Amino acid sequence: MNARHPLVSVSGLVLAKREAGEANTLAVILTDRLGLVFAKAQSARRERSKLRYALEPLTAARFSLVRGRYEWKLVGAERAVRLAPRAAASRRSASRVSRLVLRLVGGEEASPSLYEIVAHGLRRFADLEEGEDAEILEAVVMLRILSSLGYVPSAPETEPFLSAGPVSPELLSRAAAFRAPLAHAVDESLRASGL
Repeated sequence: MNARHPLVSVSGLVLAKREAGEANTLAVILTDRLGLVFAKAQSARRERSKLRYALEPLTAARFSLVRGRYEWKLVGAERAVRLAPRAAASRRSASRVSRLVLRLVGGEEASPSLYEIVAHGLRRFADLEEGEDAEILEAVVMLRILSSLGYVPSAPETEPFLSAGPVSPELLSRAAAFRAPLAHAVDESLRASGL
């Protein structure tokens, strides 16, 4: 790469993708250093493409990007890990969390804390077994996302669930006892966002 368009390496989570031309893919990636980026991957839908599997939604990887004149170009991916949940309820919840991020995050603005919340949440959904309460995990992750974006007012009933870090089974047990207040806080915060 030349000095005009340096290679940028970021940790990222693929939230969505779509076709872009005959064999290209446009991936929407939440990154640790750049925020939400739209990156075009040339020939990524071809059978021999090394990027093909790294661009599936709910995949975490280390992405190599180059800033083009009009858009980011995705030129590499390493250590790709699929975070797709096994349980159907967890897949639905993880999908709703991804859609929330796409709805609320406007674009390129670095937010390492938001990235960590989403990354930990998606990893936790992937670890849930059939029968575990995906909806309560969804409420906690959504509340943390909304809080990191400034939409959650301070309240004693939600404060214990907003701390950073992975969502432990103990925290989920506590959250289950506060299901109604958490759901109410998420709904109110979504209304406050105006989106």
